[in-house]
Order: sequence, then C-alpha cells, then structure tokens
Amino acid sequence: MKKIFLTFLVMLLSFCFASDLDFKIGQMIIIGFDGDSIQSKEFKKTLKQIKNNQISGVILFSKNIKSKNDLIEMNNKILNSNKIIPFISIDNEGGYIQRYDFENYLPAKEISLKGEKIAKNQYKQMAKLEHELKINLNFAPVVDLEINKNSIISKKQRSFSDDYQIVSKYARIFIEEHNKEKIITSIKHFPGHGSVKGDTHKGFVDATNTFLDDELKPYYNLKDLDELNMVMVSHIYNFKIDEKYPASLSEKTIKDLLINKIGFNGVVISDDFDMGAIRDNYSLRDIIVNSINAGIDIVLFSNNLNYKDDKIAQKIHKIIKDEIKKGNIKKEDIDNSFNKIIKLKNNLII
Repeated sequence: MKKIFLTFLVMLLSFCFASDLDFKIGQMIIIGFDGDSIQSKEFKKTLKQIKNNQISGVILFSKNIKSKNDLIEMNNKILNSNKIIPFISIDNEGGYIQRYDFENYLPAKEISLKGEKIAKNQYKQMAKLEHELKINLNFAPVVDLEINKNSIISKKQRSFSDDYQIVSKYARIFIEEHNKEKIITSIKHFPGHGSVKGDTHKGFVDATNTFLDDELKPYYNLKDLDELNMVMVSHIYNFKIDEKYPASLSEKTIKDLLINKIGFNGVVISDDFDMGAIRDNYSLRDIIVNSINAGIDIVLFSNNLNYKDDKIAQKIHKIIKDEIKKGNIKKEDIDNSFNKIIKLKNNLII
C-alpha cells in the first residue's frame, strides 16, 4: 500500500510539473560536487540545486567520502530534499574502480576466475553496503570484452573476460544482486571499450579498426533487465558506425543501434562529459545539442577532472531552452527522456 501511494504521489507530482520545462531538464542532469559533509559549502550549494529541481542527482567520488557516517548523513539529506527521489550514484566496480576504502572488493577479472558463488557473495555484500550508504545508482558492471591486453580495461582487470557469454553471466549476477537492494545499475561502456588501447579520460580514442561485433552481444543478452537498469554510452569513435561523431553524440550509435536494433528501452546515460575526449573537441552547446538529439536521456558532468564548473547545471538549462526555441532540440525528446527517468525512479520506491 505504501509503495502504491508513493508511486501515485510521484506520478501526481510529475503531472503537476508537466508544463515546467526547467523541471524536466533538471531530471536529465547528474553532476559531481566538492564537499564531504553536510557542513561543506559545496554540498549545501548542490543540495539547493536538488531542492530547486535544477538537477536529478549527484555522482560521488573519493573526495566526497570522509567517513561512513558523514556519507550516510549527506545522502539522507539529499534523499529528503525532493519528493522525486534524487539519484545518488557512484562508480563501484570493485578492484581499481571503487570510491571508498572502508570495504574492498575483487576486480571483475579475478571474480570471473573464482566462480559464480564468489561473485554472488561479493556483489550481494557490495549491494547491501551501498543500500546502507543510501546509494541508489551504481555505474557498473563493465561489460566490455577483454580484447586488447594493453587497454585500460584489461590492465585494470575491469573486464570479466574476452568471452561475451562469460561477461554476460557475471554481469547478470552483479545486476541481480544490486536490484534485490533496489539499486540501479548501468552497464558500460557502449558500444565497447575493450578493443582499444587509449583512454577517453585523456583524449580521442578510435575503435574503427579494432571493434568486434561480439562487443555488442552483452547488450543483447542483458537488454531486458531494464526495470532498475540503464546503459552508459562511451566517447569511443568508430567511423564504421558513425563517420562524424563519437558514440555519446551519435544518433547512429544510440538511436539506430542501441535503441532500434538491439532494442534497449531503458534510460541511456552518457559517460562523463568532462572527459578529454569530449571537452577538448566540442563546445558545451555542441555536447548538449548532439547528445540529446542522439538519444541520451541523462547527461553526466563529474566536475572531477580538469573541468570544474559549479554553474554547469544552469548553463545546460539555458542551452536546452535556447535550442528548443531555435528548433535544434525537439521538445518531445525532452518529454520522452523525462518520462523514462521518472519511470525508472518510480522503481526505486520500496
């Protein structure tokens, strides 16, 4: 009964805000921030943005995690700041990619070598702790294939295997254990980061001559697990898919391949747009216009690398509204993304 009432409340609020373009745009933005306690000046600024419906939620990094208690206190403040559940997200793959140090997890490669029982136990513990920490979105698991042994994916043991069936199997375990705790997962990095040597954090990475069709198969295998899941799109270039744009700005990659061909109907989020592969090559206006037209539902700006901007949300709002007026962004694309995001957030209600 409680879940039915809360779901109805969210739907009612969504209807009330149906004509509020700023509210809808806010649901399409996740940002990072500086601050590690409820007393932090930057945390207070970010909390205000959530209260004012300027952003959909936040991404946490090590810089935000001073202690377990401080993190829980911050996250409780965030969750209680808006009737529409805010996203509290983190990159927690295990191994090299995890943001807190009061618990350690094995990397994906090692997990797959130890077997399904170990995997289930680890991801069950991981999800339970995230639930305790009030985290509701984990940008994992990685479903890239370990094709290039010199890639950042392979070197950091972030891939389960070079075999898409093994990757799909262990990714499913990860997803299911998180979903039991009402935590959204995001498989990544579509359409595949495992065949390239470069790192999109630092700059342009081209997969044109290395990409294999098998890299898409985990997305086919996992596409129907979308009630509490999303897909993260990388900044990889592949001129055989799109001769002009990287994946995160490419309609051919997202709408044509991921949505229409593979059949994924859930929320699509960009990889961090503060990475060098994007920010060094495109203006903020080009990033926003092209990503939304390509099919991105949520834009992610970490404020964690070389690009820090505490007014990024306001700038995104202005760009989208200006470009709608000019006819460069369709209002129906904003509506469609908003509806998918609200549906996903409804699934978080216990």
